Amino acid sequence: MRRREFLASLGAGVAVAGGTGAATERVRAAQSTVDYLQFDSTASLVAPDGTALTDDGVVAVVAEDTATNQDADGDGDATLYDGQTAIPLAAVDGNVAGFGAQLVTDDANFRSGNEEFLLNVWDALVGEGGRVLFDESHDSYRTLSDFSNFARYADVQGDYTVTASTDLPADLPDADGVVISSPVTAFSDTELSALSDFVAQGGAVFCHDTADYQNFDETATLNDVAAALGVGFRFNDDQVVDETVNGGEFFQPTTDRFRGDTAWFADREGLEIDPTTTHTVDVVDVADGDTVDVRFDTGRREPIRVLGIDTPETDANDRFERLQEWEGIESEPYLDTWGANASEFAKTELAAETVEISFDDAEPGIFDPFGRLLAYVDYDATGDGTRDDPYNRRCVEEGYARLYSSSFSRHDAFRAAEASARDAGRGLWAESDPANTTEIRNRPVDELFYPSATAVRTSGGPLDTSRAPVVAESTATYDGGTVTYDGDVPLVGVDEAANLAVVGSPFVDESYEQAEDYPVDTSTFENFVFLTNLLDALSSTDGKVLIDGGHGQFGADFALSAEDTAYYQRYLEGVGIGFDQVNTLSATNLDAARALLITTPPEGFTDAELDTLRSFRDGGGAVLLLGAASATAAARDNLDYVSYALGSDLRVGAGSVTDGTNNVNADQTVPTTTGFDTSFSLFDAFTSESGGSGSSGEIAVQSVNADAAGNEYDNLNDEYVVFENPGSGAIELTGYAVEDAAGARYTFPDGFSLAAGDTVTLRTGSGTDTDTDLYWGSASPIWNNSGDTVYVFDDTGTEVVAYTY
Repeated sequence: MRRREFLASLGAGVAVAGGTGAATERVRAAQSTVDYLQFDSTASLVAPDGTALTDDGVVAVVAEDTATNQDADGDGDATLYDGQTAIPLAAVDGNVAGFGAQLVTDDANFRSGNEEFLLNVWDALVGEGGRVLFDESHDSYRTLSDFSNFARYADVQGDYTVTASTDLPADLPDADGVVISSPVTAFSDTELSALSDFVAQGGAVFCHDTADYQNFDETATLNDVAAALGVGFRFNDDQVVDETVNGGEFFQPTTDRFRGDTAWFADREGLEIDPTTTHTVDVVDVADGDTVDVRFDTGRREPIRVLGIDTPETDANDRFERLQEWEGIESEPYLDTWGANASEFAKTELAAETVEISFDDAEPGIFDPFGRLLAYVDYDATGDGTRDDPYNRRCVEEGYARLYSSSFSRHDAFRAAEASARDAGRGLWAESDPANTTEIRNRPVDELFYPSATAVRTSGGPLDTSRAPVVAESTATYDGGTVTYDGDVPLVGVDEAANLAVVGSPFVDESYEQAEDYPVDTSTFENFVFLTNLLDALSSTDGKVLIDGGHGQFGADFALSAEDTAYYQRYLEGVGIGFDQVNTLSATNLDAARALLITTPPEGFTDAELDTLRSFRDGGGAVLLLGAASATAAARDNLDYVSYALGSDLRVGAGSVTDGTNNVNADQTVPTTTGFDTSFSLFDAFTSESGGSGSSGEIAVQSVNADAAGNEYDNLNDEYVVFENPGSGAIELTGYAVEDAAGARYTFPDGFSLAAGDTVTLRTGSGTDTDTDLYWGSASPIWNNSGDTVYVFDDTGTEVVAYTY
């Protein structure tokens, strides 16, 4: 029964104890209770004299036994519970309810029963529907707009009208309840008297406090209200925390310890969103091409980030745009125009429409980090009455959007749709010209940096540095791993026979770009060049570079998806190589690729996927595994298993490499290095002639036989060096020269080339050159039996090999 109806039937001045009326009886008929409540950033309650509150006639909800309370602001004004007494989080006394937390702000996830509990209490104290005021006259941090979802829910489910009030004495006579949320400005005597009269005449008051973290609350002001109303509880100037039972953070204690009227905790339709079903909702606003606001039949309003797509930002938000994400497009004004076009398309198709939304269980959750629902949106595009037109995919197909590479299950279908739109020059892709993308950062490798660095090892122990083209500086240390390195710590390991390499870092993570708010400029490092040379040296095929996104990488802080590597994508475009994410490792998806990058995967690979990877490798494709010191042990094991399945002994270290001297931004967890083995041809600027398009030839020393049998002067041709080409294409050696440490020099004959995988033996004595044997023509031994260095210089005089035995 509404307060005004109660007053009309019984007369003014009669106090109401609450818990009566038709609405209460309806709630009592419910067959179960809510599962739990979540008190986010909550204070506790105390007795009127400031001691522990233990009155079971007042206490409604207490925290779990694992919870404690603390004087978070350090003012020394909190009542601390002793660990034996339950900590009260909510109380009801007559027509006044007190809650230690806000409970139902719009940023709540509503997976708990908070909204059901609060509406039940409203029903019990107000009656079936009525007018509830939200006090906005005391500078509260929260306003009614922060409770808009609950206000609509109360309207739809309980027939309540919730309005803001800036003048309580004037508005209370026509109200049935009032919400007071953490007021800052003190109430006047007139206001407190008005509230007291309001309660005496049957009105309900709902007081919400918040934790005193950083002295955020104004507990004394709220306690003035409680004292004026004469209730048996007050608000504590504290913070309740629970390290064990919580909603994800210690300051979000959850509880199912209910003490009050069971009707308050009755299960009813709430604001929760079932991720397993399709919801029919109304579009109430269109923000841009990929963001709309919808309203559920419960009254809940939520923004939706249209799943799997990204439309350009409009002119007003172009500061958030990243050109690197848009293949072949380098004009911000052009993207601004298409941002406006996409927004107009969304308004034409969706504004004021009833649509159906659904979710993808391949995503980490139904909300993005900004609190927006991630959903597919299906609508009636033709007017035939059926909502079977997928807005998400239409945006991509018609060139209003690009694929957003998360873990969603339709990723590869959307990828094909984007490729079709690009090939046709449809929509925004009309001016995409990746073949003429400006080249960036392509230069000889001088220095590399390794965020979240770990060492590379083998299944049997330390990695021999002859297989490590890059090692950490001597100032670095490696801790926490199962393998110990006394000297050089390998940061990269190569297994040429398996077409595989392991890099001990998420090497091309764009979060280390200054444009992404990293404090310093890292574009001066050559990570992009090195990684591209590495993958191309291991591959004997042409095509794109792919990154795996189908094993939970998108949702993991230690792994990368295509959305984390936009700057590397732009580098690759500049050197003529495409870049894509694939979530399904099928022969079709891998067929046109030269290399696949796999960053530490939270989810394991199936046997069928590993078979596909083996076929890809056997066909000449390269596989690069990028580890991370911050990865979980399970994810690291998943990465190592890929290496094992491909027949390689390379593994990712379990520890971390740090360097207090050589690092980025004075951060020892981001070491830098110039520890390069230049016998690997990985340190020049990438060029399609020498390294690209699957035609990368290299020269390396395979072995040295310095000690010829018998008398060396009589057996000079038994002293020799075997050179090999471990690259993926032939190498022309005209003008190349070989020297020993003393400077004795041999020059390869004009026109001599070495095919990929072939070897040639350079013998010290004389003879007739062939494709497999060359002769120095020396009259005396060249290579010292006790040790020497084999140097190779290219036709420009640049040292490309330094092999010491």
